Amino acid sequence: MAVTKKIIGDSDAAPKKSQMSSNKGVWSEISKHLMTGISYMIPVLIMGGLIGAFSQIIPYVLLNIDPSMSIVDALNTGNYTGLNESLLSLASIMEKFGFTLFGFAIPLFASFTAYSIGGKTALAAGFIGGYVANNPIARLSVADGAWTASAPTASGFMGALLIAFAVGYFVKWLSKTINLPKNWMAFKTTFLIPLTAAVFTMVLMVFVITPVGGWMNQGIRSLLTLAGSTGQYVYALVLAATTAFDLGGPVNKAAGFVALGFTTERVLPITARVIAIVTPSIGLGLSTLLDRKLVGRRIYGKEFYEAGKTSIFLAFMGISEGAIPFAMERPAFTIPLYVVGSVLGAFTSIALGAVQWFPESAIWAWPLVSNKLAYVGGLAVGVIFVALVNIYYRNNLIKKGKLVVEE
Repeated sequence: MAVTKKIIGDSDAAPKKSQMSSNKGVWSEISKHLMTGISYMIPVLIMGGLIGAFSQIIPYVLLNIDPSMSIVDALNTGNYTGLNESLLSLASIMEKFGFTLFGFAIPLFASFTAYSIGGKTALAAGFIGGYVANNPIARLSVADGAWTASAPTASGFMGALLIAFAVGYFVKWLSKTINLPKNWMAFKTTFLIPLTAAVFTMVLMVFVITPVGGWMNQGIRSLLTLAGSTGQYVYALVLAATTAFDLGGPVNKAAGFVALGFTTERVLPITARVIAIVTPSIGLGLSTLLDRKLVGRRIYGKEFYEAGKTSIFLAFMGISEGAIPFAMERPAFTIPLYVVGSVLGAFTSIALGAVQWFPESAIWAWPLVSNKLAYVGGLAVGVIFVALVNIYYRNNLIKKGKLVVEE
């Protein structure tokens, strides 16, 4: 059985370090910073995701409320009193609290990625950039002689990723470039560089990253609208790919906007989208459960194994963001992999006759699917494809010394 060796503490540490140094480049540095951001993001993602997921289990599983009805609407029916009313009130609080926590995952990722690059002085600007990536600044414009404010489309975690690296390296450059007397060091690190970095973040987010992200989203939306009129399979391909691509980000939301319109008007079903929402999270989570059984070793660092179980659980609650840590750790391979897996799963389900009109991917909506066996079969095809390809790809990297995982 092949076992990945630890570098630190081995008797042959010096030759190993020499070998690894020769393989290091730009990607190894980027990967180190990404992993720092991911490691701080995972606990918040888990806490917020689980609390939010449990808030959905109470009404839709325990109390068997129709998934099309919100918690507030259920309370307003007057059908739930006593203990059931208290449970629904608790579920409402948990829903708001959990998804509020969930919203901090991306800002924390951006802040600690920037911190990994530029040190403590980059931390605050990174957080600001990550927050604005999720909550873009409204821009003023004149319409009919009156000024109005409108918020552009959010750039999501891709915007947070870009601003984290931009502000991190900007702060790093400022720290090296600005030379002040020793008595002025506190002024430099607590005022001058943080303020400059904040202004830099504002300019970049407002005038570059957010507009580009919005333009991309409009293009995706137009593409989806066009594909929707040309046939079910072309629509399914585009819808599944764009839904899976950024795991709940702006491209996913653009796909959802168009798909919701089609399914509400009974033009085209939403089957491809609901399959693609959960395929990446289940597939990547499953790879953490199967790796040692298939290749005899861990293929991830230890922090990913709890994240993998959480990713699977969140997927069954209809939440795709549990896969974000896996996507960010090696995006050039992982994102295309789960996009292909999602398309494969969606195509299989549709080809076998699965149809879903209700816009919900959580497990409690499965009874509303026509041809449930085809639905589950297609999902299984996509999930297993993602898990197996990912396991053997990472195992091959380990064999070649391009990826080191400590046991």
